[in-house]
Amino acid sequence: MGISWPQSLLTEVAERRCVPVLGAGASASSVNVDGVRPPGWVDFLHRGFRRIANDADRAAAEEQLEKGAALDAAQILADSLGSPDFGLFIRHELEDPGFPPSRLHELLLQIDPKVVITTNYDRIYESLALQGNAVAGYNVCKYYDGHFVNDLRSDRRLIVKAHGCVSDPQKIVFTRKQYFAARRDYPQFFETLDAIFLTSTLVFIGSGFNGDPDIELLLQNANISAPSQHTHYAVVEAGRHASVLRAMEETYNIKFLQYDLGQHQQVIEALEQLAVDVESYRAVSGGA
Repeated sequence: MGISWPQSLLTEVAERRCVPVLGAGASASSVNVDGVRPPGWVDFLHRGFRRIANDADRAAAEEQLEKGAALDAAQILADSLGSPDFGLFIRHELEDPGFPPSRLHELLLQIDPKVVITTNYDRIYESLALQGNAVAGYNVCKYYDGHFVNDLRSDRRLIVKAHGCVSDPQKIVFTRKQYFAARRDYPQFFETLDAIFLTSTLVFIGSGFNGDPDIELLLQNANISAPSQHTHYAVVEAGRHASVLRAMEETYNIKFLQYDLGQHQQVIEALEQLAVDVESYRAVSGGA
């Protein structure tokens, strides 16, 4: 099947009006020296469940996950471990293995968007951006930082960590309760994020659209409050029924760019081509 980038999206990317949104699948492209990849969402939860000492709590968490109630399973996990042990778990899974940036991250940096949003907790992408000569050109803004608007208005590139960071596990947005608390306590951040969803073209990479309440709510609100003929885009693995895809596209005002089942290399190949096309566009138009 392969991915074909619409010309309109290429233009948005080249003129830096497009905001990439990185999900867990983007981090999963990383491989450490032992050949290990960051865990996917479900695997991540299962690894956490093994740390729950109480058998009944562990069984309850497993049951919730089997029902598809991942946020409820996450709540049981977080409550069962407690804040200190949960922090150790997060760092053990995401920081200690030493996951390096992948070709996907390198291509994204090469494409050079003004803003990148990520729902991932790891620091893989910023570890690439914040090195060498580029370090002075990037800011990282977590949802609880107060400089989001200033960063957007500056000439610096911006990495937005919408769900927090492994560097501060106590502030990670992981459960239903934490989603609510983040929105309640940091309304300015989420209002600004709302504005980006309204005024920019988004392209989701590595997001499965399997129930992230923050992202889905932001997309729904944007589509309801200011319907637009210009869609967002999401790079997704094929396999969903056409009716489900159509309903999601209409609900979120999004166009799914599908690649063949299990053929994740097609994403890299598509990004390689996008990087070449963006460079050519900027060379002709005089864009930097």
